[in-house]
Amino acid sequence: MGSSWDLALKRLFELAAQDFVELVLPEARYQRDVSGEFVLADIPLFKELGALRADVISACELTGQPVMVHFEFQSGPDARMAERLLLYNVLADQRYRCPVWSCVVYLRRCAAPLTPYQRELPNKKKVHEFHFLVLKLWDMPAADLLQSARWGMLPLLPLTREGQRRELIVEMKRRLEQARRYDLLAIGFLIAALAWAGAPASERQWLKEQFTMLADFIQELKQTDIYQMILEEGLKEGREKGLKEGREKGLKEGLKEGRQQERAERLSELRRMLVAMVSARFPELGELAREVAAGISEPAALTELVVSVGLVQEGEQLRQRLLEQASGHRRPSNSKVDQLGQ
Repeated sequence: MGSSWDLALKRLFELAAQDFVELVLPEARYQRDVSGEFVLADIPLFKELGALRADVISACELTGQPVMVHFEFQSGPDARMAERLLLYNVLADQRYRCPVWSCVVYLRRCAAPLTPYQRELPNKKKVHEFHFLVLKLWDMPAADLLQSARWGMLPLLPLTREGQRRELIVEMKRRLEQARRYDLLAIGFLIAALAWAGAPASERQWLKEQFTMLADFIQELKQTDIYQMILEEGLKEGREKGLKEGREKGLKEGLKEGRQQERAERLSELRRMLVAMVSARFPELGELAREVAAGISEPAALTELVVSVGLVQEGEQLRQRLLEQASGHRRPSNSKVDQLGQ
């Protein structure tokens, strides 16, 4: 899977693992993620395969029994996808000693494997039959996700059958904003930018305008779980001191430190996302993106650039956008930005 899609889907799964599990195995309950890396270099028969890494393998519970749910996210065709799924399935089954349900989620229209995957002898006698799930999001009606109670599935709306409609983006925004799930909304807009990359310029411009509100979302995000956690820690420290002044000071310092840390983590995540997306679409601009990202200290500015990467059609447009952004921020006199922009 391309790195831009990879970042978006991996982050979405982290935020909504149970929703993904219910989508492919409704009765199962997510417990935790487990390692999906299999090193085969030491096995002579598989030495040439080296190390294999499944996208996601999650330990779950189904009717009181342990099972594994295996996900592969695909943004393009793979003629050997069924064989890959089978190999991952067998390896996970042997490692974790429980049944594994494999699913491949196709994010964009392309050729997909048939299920079950069968191997037969020349006389048509079956050797094995491997059942797995294929989800083609472009064939899925948006109503299927809208009617569910799974907030974590709403960011996938731009990939559904009606995903190119403005009203669907507006509805995604309305629902997630109402639920105060600004983390999911940011990912939803990122997925929309990737999905709409081939849309008419007027539609991409409209989508970009919707992104301008992400700065407010980030500010709102600071008032949710992380805020409450810091608040409780500040009050706890104050109580231990037993003085009102201590409570106020502890709370203030705790809030300040927590917000600074959260801001730094958010900036780091956005910088990585920007560089990965630029490198995936326009490899020649990867170094320029890295230099520009390092000089930006505002999450809103980085978010806007991330959106721009998904919406621009040509590398030269993005180069100019990056240079314009860089010119508005201080940077060392020996910065490589000017050299890279030429």
